[in-house]
Amino acid sequence: MSSQRSGRRTNIRKRGSTYTYYVHVPDGRGGYRQISRGGFKTQREAEVARAEALHAISKGTYVKPERLTLGEFLVDEWLPSKAPPVLEESTFSSYRRKINNHVIPRIGGIPLQQLSPVDLNRLYRELLEGGRCASYVPARRYPDELYDRATELRFDGHTYEATAEVLRDEFPEHAESITRHVVSSICRRAKEREAAGSAKPTRSLSPRSVRYVHSILHAALKDALRWNRIVRNPSDAATPPPESSTKGGKKGTWTAEQLRDFLDFIADSRYLPAWLFIATSGCRRGECLGLHWDGVDLDGAVASLSRQVTLVDGQMRVKDLPKTKRGHMILLDPTTIAILRSWRATQNEERLLVGAGYQSDGFVFCRPDGTPYHPERFSREFDRKQEQFNRARAGEPLPRLTLHGLRHTWATLALQAGIDIKIVSDRLNHSSTHITREIYTHVTPPMRSDAAERVAEQIFGRTEPGSA
Repeated sequence: MSSQRSGRRTNIRKRGSTYTYYVHVPDGRGGYRQISRGGFKTQREAEVARAEALHAISKGTYVKPERLTLGEFLVDEWLPSKAPPVLEESTFSSYRRKINNHVIPRIGGIPLQQLSPVDLNRLYRELLEGGRCASYVPARRYPDELYDRATELRFDGHTYEATAEVLRDEFPEHAESITRHVVSSICRRAKEREAAGSAKPTRSLSPRSVRYVHSILHAALKDALRWNRIVRNPSDAATPPPESSTKGGKKGTWTAEQLRDFLDFIADSRYLPAWLFIATSGCRRGECLGLHWDGVDLDGAVASLSRQVTLVDGQMRVKDLPKTKRGHMILLDPTTIAILRSWRATQNEERLLVGAGYQSDGFVFCRPDGTPYHPERFSREFDRKQEQFNRARAGEPLPRLTLHGLRHTWATLALQAGIDIKIVSDRLNHSSTHITREIYTHVTPPMRSDAAERVAEQIFGRTEPGSA
């Protein structure tokens, strides 16, 4: 009995008003090191916890008590382990932004080992009810003095062009890049920064965004469990928005006639070849902007989509398609080939006019100096052309469509034409036909009905309309 009491005095001690237990764990070098954990209200609680720790040590599942917070784990350990090339640069940036904007401000201070499903559920509820942080504002490209001067000149009544002229004189080191469009962008961002400085996160996130946050946390905590930092993954028992709530409704598309009317309307636009290419190929915006002439065989009527132009933290990047999308070849139709031939001739003329300043990187769709289009500006121009079309034809306006809607339009027209879904899925570069079916469920019911009629004809013979 005395040895047992002596053991208790050795392994469990009272420190102040609470009790602490002590155990020895293997140090990985053939020896042992002492580990302690305190804060227990009674000696009995400390004994039970110590017994559980000894059992975990014997099973090899013991997790050392730590004061590491969730925020410290995510920022100092988990995110660095996922930095490119482990994750795509854009994916990594998205993870980091979600963690910094939504997770750390709310639950980042909770000790990692004390994080519970209740904490995660509270996070999801707060994000759904009012969790949007101030809008992201890209880093400044020019010195602060230039931004202040541009704002001052506009306030004094100068036009964008007049403001650009003054700025080119006063900031000669930036003269080549300052245009009226740049001034417009500078003034817009000045307003965004002013709004961001006083904005409060009062707008809610969509269920899809909240579920995305949950997916990031689930992956991080899964690694924490694998790295022996926590005993269990609390996100397994959390309740994020259901997957059904994250699915969008019917994708916005145009009919073939509406698309033809729009393309006729923009016949003189330099964006026509690019937008027509998306509409007839079904490719993504980044794939279109990343297309190089060395990947286009007009005689063979094929194009290789292997690179993309994308944005990472507001900066343009040109890179290979990620492994999840993989490069692929597509067949081109005669009209698209004719447009591309004409466009190549136009580019050659522009190259001669620009001269030595032309950026000969081989982009099929680019600005007059050879540099690629900025993805967001490329989309905004599409929106502006729709506005111009609807003003010119107020009696028959087009339904509003995002640039990505051209891709949806191609897929919808293809499925409505009875093209096999496997061919459509391959063209869209989906990883499986299941994804294609999920996205375009609004198109497939008429096709299933047609299939039912064809099979019925084989069984019963052709039924004349109106016969009983």
